[in-house]
Amino acid sequence: MHTLSHLQESLNQKEQALVQYVRYMREAEDSGNQKMAGLFADLAKAEEKHIAVLRDQLAESSGQRDVLNKYQELNQYNSQHSTYQDVSG
Repeated sequence: MHTLSHLQESLNQKEQALVQYVRYMREAEDSGNQKMAGLFADLAKAEEKHIAVLRDQLAESSGQRDVLNKYQELNQYNSQHSTYQDVSG
């Protein structure tokens, strides 16, 4: 199904963006720029939420609701209860 491939591609892009935001957040923290670190932490949180929604939609659209393994379920929970600290002040 063409829609599933679009969802999968979107998921891949969101996961790559998340990795980049976390990397930028850590670099900003290391350089002492708390304002930028906070911005990238917020962006990472948003990406995590998008990833959880996309994974949910992929599972639902493919008719394989049980496709999410335990790691993905834990990751989905963590994205809704983000552990990134608020470094903006």
